[in-house]
Amino acid sequence: MSDQTIERVKTGIPGLDELIEGGFPRGDTILVAGKAGTGKSILATQFIYRGAKDYGEPGVLVTLEEPPQLIKRNMARFKMDLEGLEKDGMISIVDLSPSKEVTPVTIGEYPSFDLSGLEAIIMNHIKKIKAKRVVLDTLSIMAYKFRSRDILREEFFKLAATITKTGCTLLLTSEIPAQDQGLGVFDIEAFLASGVIVLYNEKISETSRSRSIEVLKLRGSKHSSRIHSMRITDEGIRVWPGEIGPGH
Repeated sequence: MSDQTIERVKTGIPGLDELIEGGFPRGDTILVAGKAGTGKSILATQFIYRGAKDYGEPGVLVTLEEPPQLIKRNMARFKMDLEGLEKDGMISIVDLSPSKEVTPVTIGEYPSFDLSGLEAIIMNHIKKIKAKRVVLDTLSIMAYKFRSRDILREEFFKLAATITKTGCTLLLTSEIPAQDQGLGVFDIEAFLASGVIVLYNEKISETSRSRSIEVLKLRGSKHSSRIHSMRITDEGIRVWPGEIGPGH
């Protein structure tokens, strides 16, 4: 498939687009996986922020873990003003974090599992701001709460399909368990995603760690198969396409 047939969405992550033929294919579902502290939430929020700020694409950020005030504070240190874009109607933050006193949707109550409530909330926000980008941070919370992989996969698939049918590009984050030596990506999320990006934060000596990024798969794209250096700078995440991560 030639690049002309695929509309690309700029990621807003300096250096990343060079690894993936200019950006994510529009309307695709991309999984961003990594262990705790690898920068998944920063990358996903940067995708939403830069989309709105630099490319005029409104975005919906659904947070299932961190409360919005914490996300805003964390991103402010990268000079990213989420509050301002929210006021301008360019970003909508959906708070489904555990800290919220009344959660508008109950996720994963055993034995039933139905994401239609969550879907309705997200779709409402997409329509309200005419969103082009959606982030769900993080799916792991739902996966840990429910045991039936088959129903979970079906529900995730329906949710992702409904969101991407609107033309939105969807980013999902998923945490790889700390004890997992492999990728540990939930088969469910990897199954419904047309792209998988993995972030690493490896200890290379007693005093230092090295961050890197790998494009594991991206359907319809020629992508780098190497692991590249990545850093969290004063302006957010940056990828160095010419630098290969340590030990790779």
